[in-house]
Amino acid sequence: MKHKDNFLYMHFCKTRHRTHIARLASFLAFLCLAPGCHGIFAQDLWPALPGDRPIHDIQENNDIRKALFDSLLNASIVQVDKFGSRQVNNSWGLWEISVSRNKDAAYISLVPERNREFSAYSQGTWIIKRSAANGAFIQAKIFLKSDPGIFARIYPNGSRSTMDIIVFGAVLYKEVPIALPFEEVLRSPFSRIRSLCAPVVDWQLFSPDPALYAELRRLEAAVRKELPSLAYADDAAIDFDGRKVLISTLEEQHEPYGLNCSGFVKWLTDGILYPVTGTYLSVNSMKERMIGLRGSSMTINFEEKLDPFFGLDWSRALAKAAWSSFYPSLKDESLLSNDVNEALFALQLNDAKQSASDPEYIAYADNFEDAGFDIRGLKAALFLLASREPGRFYLAQFNARDEAPPRLRRYFHIAALFPYFAEDGTFHVTVFESAEETSLETVLKRSYEFVKLVKMPSSGSFIPQKL
Repeated sequence: MKHKDNFLYMHFCKTRHRTHIARLASFLAFLCLAPGCHGIFAQDLWPALPGDRPIHDIQENNDIRKALFDSLLNASIVQVDKFGSRQVNNSWGLWEISVSRNKDAAYISLVPERNREFSAYSQGTWIIKRSAANGAFIQAKIFLKSDPGIFARIYPNGSRSTMDIIVFGAVLYKEVPIALPFEEVLRSPFSRIRSLCAPVVDWQLFSPDPALYAELRRLEAAVRKELPSLAYADDAAIDFDGRKVLISTLEEQHEPYGLNCSGFVKWLTDGILYPVTGTYLSVNSMKERMIGLRGSSMTINFEEKLDPFFGLDWSRALAKAAWSSFYPSLKDESLLSNDVNEALFALQLNDAKQSASDPEYIAYADNFEDAGFDIRGLKAALFLLASREPGRFYLAQFNARDEAPPRLRRYFHIAALFPYFAEDGTFHVTVFESAEETSLETVLKRSYEFVKLVKMPSSGSFIPQKL
């Protein structure tokens, strides 16, 4: 795959005080450019940086852009190539202005200093792309947070401009109109652009309050503390009375005891419920099939033999028990009421793009009732959910079609996902699965196709069963 953002690497290699980072970036750039490297993984090769400002207080460099408009931003490509790099101060601090080049385009970067370094995706960075053939403006890219996966793109559009906003490969907003010529955009503060787009764009998505995630972070730490006492075992859970049982038969486990992915998320749910109810959940009641609430006449014949919806039924039962216990007035709510059902976005970056004629964006699959959404959008979905509903965690049921006929879709795995913003403002997704902590990147590399999310309440108290 030809990585569209390889100018990030080029900029790293020109940054002062970053020799060791440049060497690392060279290796990472090689991985990103390798065929078959999916964009969602490439983004994670550059870690998010702490210390971002609220979006309404983002660092500005419009005075620098104005001063350099004729001599750099709108100069001939020959002049642009001769610019090199320099550092300029303004009221917000020190900025590095530099030019990177490939055969198709020139990239003019304005990067703010942070902790005596210049990182090419720091919040407030502008990267202006011009055609190498004729010098025409192509786009301006502005990083909304110090994360390579979160940015806005502004394009010329006749006498006006349009803006797209991308989060981890998902196109949250497309062609938002900006009532300014592109040349005027290049002279304007980002605050002006933000104000013009405020009727359409929810800018608060990019300014979460870390305090709203404190309870979820405490639960994360409590779960992590207990992990060394757990182990994995197939088809295994702890029943309401403390017996270690096999989920399929309710027979007692043989030592060594353990938990499988389903038993583990029950253990986690039990831990937040016990301080409220004083009891733990019954395995038998959690594994009841919800025939009629999912599946079809084509799948019902496979219920006994393959149990294709076990993970979905199990997670819905856990969520129903959790919400009903925390909020007794919800006891009559539907078993489906905790599903994440909304279509969070409709387009995604085209990671297979090889030439200028290929589409920049492709359609993103709908959020299907019995499958969820394409796993490639999971990180973006969790970012949106965390921003809009802080403090929740999610039971994720991963599914795919069998390779052999009749290509039945089956739920193969469950994990608990904790999306939150840390005290330093960076976005994180903690993954707990099968009695261990892994990572979102690990999960995404598996052969699952779709993922269904079920919303769970958080709690400041955690008293799990002992294995």
